[in-house]
Amino acid sequence: MYLALVASEDRNVTEWMRAALRSALPQYEERPGQVMMAEAVARSLDTEKALFVEAGTGTGKTLAYLIPAILSGKKVIVSTATRALQEQIFEKDLPLVAKVLEPAGYPVRAAMMKGLSNYLCKRRWNELASSESGNRIDVDPNLSRIARWLKEEREASEDGEIVMSRGDRAELSDLPEESQAWRDVQSSTDTRIGVDCKYYDECFVTRMKRDAEEAQIVVVNHHLFCADLALRRGKRTMAAVLPPYDAVIFDEAHRLEDIATNFFGTRVSTARVEALARDGRRSFTAEKIEGGLTLLEQAERMSRAYFGALARASSSSDRKPVVSADLAASASEYNKLDAALEAVETFAETNARKESIAAVSRRASEIRHDLRQIVKGVERAYPPSWDEMDDAREDEEPPAHVAWIDVRDRSVSIGASPIDVGPVLAEALFERVGSIVCTSATLATPESTRSDEGSSFRFARERLGARSNVDELVVPSPFDFEARAALYLPRDIPDPRDPGFIEAGAEKIRALVEITGGGAFVLCTSNRTMRAFAAALRHHLDQPLLVQGTAPKHLLLSRFRAHGDSVLVATMSFWEGVDVPGRALRLVVMDKIPFAVPTDPVVAARSRRIEREGGNSFVDYSVPLAALTLKQGFGRLIRRHDDAGIVAILDKRAATKGYGRALLASLPPARRLSTLGEVRTFWDEVVHPHHRDLAEKRA
Repeated sequence: MYLALVASEDRNVTEWMRAALRSALPQYEERPGQVMMAEAVARSLDTEKALFVEAGTGTGKTLAYLIPAILSGKKVIVSTATRALQEQIFEKDLPLVAKVLEPAGYPVRAAMMKGLSNYLCKRRWNELASSESGNRIDVDPNLSRIARWLKEEREASEDGEIVMSRGDRAELSDLPEESQAWRDVQSSTDTRIGVDCKYYDECFVTRMKRDAEEAQIVVVNHHLFCADLALRRGKRTMAAVLPPYDAVIFDEAHRLEDIATNFFGTRVSTARVEALARDGRRSFTAEKIEGGLTLLEQAERMSRAYFGALARASSSSDRKPVVSADLAASASEYNKLDAALEAVETFAETNARKESIAAVSRRASEIRHDLRQIVKGVERAYPPSWDEMDDAREDEEPPAHVAWIDVRDRSVSIGASPIDVGPVLAEALFERVGSIVCTSATLATPESTRSDEGSSFRFARERLGARSNVDELVVPSPFDFEARAALYLPRDIPDPRDPGFIEAGAEKIRALVEITGGGAFVLCTSNRTMRAFAAALRHHLDQPLLVQGTAPKHLLLSRFRAHGDSVLVATMSFWEGVDVPGRALRLVVMDKIPFAVPTDPVVAARSRRIEREGGNSFVDYSVPLAALTLKQGFGRLIRRHDDAGIVAILDKRAATKGYGRALLASLPPARRLSTLGEVRTFWDEVVHPHHRDLAEKRA
C-alpha cells in the first residue's frame, strides 16, 4: 500500500518530508538524520520488519515517523510514555503534517486515546449530583469547576456549535493534580458498566473509542497499550481496548519495560479497598439498598488492620521483598479481610438490580482474587529468602514473579511483578505484529564497560523481547554540543555514599549557580537527596528556589520558565519529558550516576537471574540502565540549535571508574571540564557571549 501511494505521486518519503517541512516551517533547514529516519520507518512499515531507532535531541523524530505512517495507509498505533507527548503529537504535530498532506490527497484521520481515569463518567457525576452528597457541588470549589465545565459543553450542544470537549481531564488545567473531586467522578475499569449504562451513547469514553475506530493514526500511551495487550494475549479480542491495527510505533520506547512491568504485575492496596468502599456506598445509597454500608465499613476496617500488620512486619519505608514471615505475622488479619470482602461480594451480587451494584460485587471478587494470587505465590513459588534462589538447582525453574510490600505515608500495598517482561512482549507483540518501530532519544547503550567498544541496541532488544534480526539506526543529534555544551566532572568531591557528600555537593551547586546566575535544574536520584540539597541551598542563593512537591509540576515549570533565573531541585520525574528551551535553563546538575536501587525487589530479582544464568548483573543490567537515564538527564540542557550551557555530574566515579568511561562515552560530545575555573572560563568565553548575542538579535 505504501509503495502504491508513493508511485502514484512519483514522490518518495524523502521528498514528502522535505515538502512538508518547507511548507510548514518558514525557516526550515533540512536535517539529514530526520530524512534517514523517515526512510527507515517507511521500510519497516513496508517490509513488516521491526526497527529500533535512537534519534538524538533535535532530530525531529516525531515527523520522521508520522509522515511515513500516514503515507503507508496502514492503521498505526503511536504509543508514548507520557500524556504530555500524546497531546503534543495530536494537537501540534499531526495538524502540521495535515497542512501539507491533505491538499495532496492524503487525509490525516487521527484520534487520541487515554486511560479511562482521564475521562469524566457522566453516570457517576449524575449519581453524585442526585445523592445526599449532591450539595458538595456547591461548596466544593473543584466540583463546582467541573460543573461549570459540563455546563459549557451542554450549552455548546444546544446552540448547535461543534462541541470540542473530549471529557478529558486535561481540559481542566486549573484542577489540582490530586483532586479528590475528580477521583469521585472519573471513569475507570472498575466503574464502567458498558452498553447497559443509560449514558452509554453520550459517554466520553464511547465517543473516544468510536473516533479511534474511524481513524488511521491512533495516539495512545504505553499504559493503555499494555492494557490492550493483556486482553489480546488472553484471546479476549472482543474486550480489547484498542481497535485492530497493522503497526505500532513506540515513542519514548526506553520507558516501555518499566511500564509493562508495573502493568503485568498485580497490586492490592488500602487505596484500592477504600475506592471500592467509597463507590459502593454511593451505589447502595442511590439504589436505596440497606445493609451494604455496614459491610463496606467492615471491609475498610479489616483492610486497615491487614495492611497495618504488613507494614509492621516489613519494618521498612521502602519497597521490600515479601517473605513467608511477613505473611505469617498477618495471616489472621488476611483471613478477616478476605471474609469481609466475600461478604460485600455476596451481598452486592444478591442485590444486583443494576449493573452499578453488580460492579461492586465484581470489584470485591477481583480484589480477593488478586490478593489470594499474591499470597499463594509467596507461599508456593517464591523462595522464603534470596539465598535459597542462589542455592536452587540449575534444572529448577526460577520464579517468574517477585512479591513485594510498599509502605507509603498514605497507603500500603502488596504486589507481585514479573521479573522479565521480555518473553511476554515477545509472544504478545513482536511475534504477532510485523511492523514495530521503537524509538527514543536514548535507546542505544554501551556494549560493555570498555568505552572503545561503542554502543548497541542489544540491551533494549533483550529487555523488550525483540527478535535479533531487527533493523537498527542511530541518528546523531544535529546540535553542536562540542561548541555550546560543557560537561563538568569534579574529582575533588566525596563519593556520593560518603556522609560529607551533601555538604560538598551543595557547595558545588552554589558555586555553579553563582557562575551561571541561576537557570538551573538540580536533578536528584532520591527524595532524601532532593530534600537535603533544598535545605542546604534555601538560604544561600540569590535566585528563587523551587522544589518538587511544593506545587504541581506544570506550575513549577511555568514559574521556572517565566522567571528565567530560578533554581529547581527535583527528582526523577524531571529527568525526562521536560522541555525548557532557551536561556531559562542553562545549567543541569545531576547528583550522581543514576544506578537503579539495588535493594528494590524487582531490580534485585533481575540481577539475581542474570547472575544465575552466567552473566554479570552490573555490566549487563545496571550500567546500561544507568546510561539511558544519564542521557535523559543530559538531554534537558540543549533543546534547540541556539541553546548553550553546562551539565555537571557530582559523582567522581564517572571520571575515575572504568564503567564511568563507558557511561560518559554514551553522552553527547560536550567539552569536558574538571575544575570550577574551567567552568567559569567556558561560561565567560562561550555561553554568556552567546546569550548576549541572541538577546541583541531579538532586540
